[in-house]
Amino acid sequence: MGMLTFKASAQPFNPNDLDTAARASKQNSIMFQEPLSYEEQAKRAYEEEQARQQKAYEEEMRRREEEFRKAEEARRQALRPVNLFGNTFKVYAEVNGEVITNRDMQQRANVFVATTQIPITPQNRDMILERILNNTIDEKIKLQEAKQKGINITSQELQNGYQAFVQGNGTTPEDFQAMLKEAQVDQSVFFEQMKSEMAWSKLVQMKASQEVRVSKNDIKKAIDDITRDSKRQKFMISEIVIPKKNAEHINELVQVLNSDPRFELYAMQFSSSPTSKNGGNLGWVSSEQLSEKFLNTLKTMKSGDISKPILIGNNYHILKLNQKYTPGVDQMPVPTESDVRKILENKKLEEIANKYLRDLRNKAIINRKA
Repeated sequence: MGMLTFKASAQPFNPNDLDTAARASKQNSIMFQEPLSYEEQAKRAYEEEQARQQKAYEEEMRRREEEFRKAEEARRQALRPVNLFGNTFKVYAEVNGEVITNRDMQQRANVFVATTQIPITPQNRDMILERILNNTIDEKIKLQEAKQKGINITSQELQNGYQAFVQGNGTTPEDFQAMLKEAQVDQSVFFEQMKSEMAWSKLVQMKASQEVRVSKNDIKKAIDDITRDSKRQKFMISEIVIPKKNAEHINELVQVLNSDPRFELYAMQFSSSPTSKNGGNLGWVSSEQLSEKFLNTLKTMKSGDISKPILIGNNYHILKLNQKYTPGVDQMPVPTESDVRKILENKKLEEIANKYLRDLRNKAIINRKA
């Protein structure tokens, strides 16, 4: 078999024509792409990194929003009213013949959760109920004393107090009423509590008007003490005091305090110390005034730290270190005479109020049934 042959002829060829045709083509052939300059490569890498970071940021924001949504839902679930007593009827206490029932306790527990945003859990249930019962007993005593002394809170005073309360809490009367409704709180119960505190304020002012006297010698002595204390190490601390008999869940309370920054709120609600009315604030305390246990604990703490429970006598103390003062290192401002007068007047007013209520409790016939 013979070989097939064909005739071929060479045609003139210009490489520039091929390059022009390739560049005009819609196909992106790598073969004919020009290499990127260094500046263009850097710009493209920067744009790609920016796009990657933006995508990562958006994903992180979505993740955080979802976590916040879940946490908020869990918080709302925890703050929903809890039926603490079932459908039974029970008298919890009698105060000079006036009864406190489990329905009173339930309403005040709902107020407690709504106003403090502290949920009632199996760990803190007994502690909260004990606090609520003591507060309700005091509420009855204050109103009874006000009635006996002819102290009356008018409807207008109550409304003014209510307006001041909701404004002080950054809300409106309408929103606060909605919150009470959601918390299953009868508004009359909240007003009764307000009425008790307003009447008590009038009673204390009446008593204090004759007893609160701050002399120039008192002010001078206080300033001298402050000046002398400036040469000693001092600690600004707050406290929560829990009686040993009620301290079954105190470690859980410390855990909560380490995650919830509202130490002062918990002190107001749970502490058995007179300082609870001031959020547990003890102010500046010099090292010479502290027990060895307290001093050794505070020396190891930093500002903002919460201590473990410290047992002194029959009470556990939980301390919060707000600030530390070291002579020669820190500057301690000296208050003016006006500041000192106000401090001393408030201190005497608090002492009068505490003694007044303590005396009324001692005279009252209180029959606790739970």
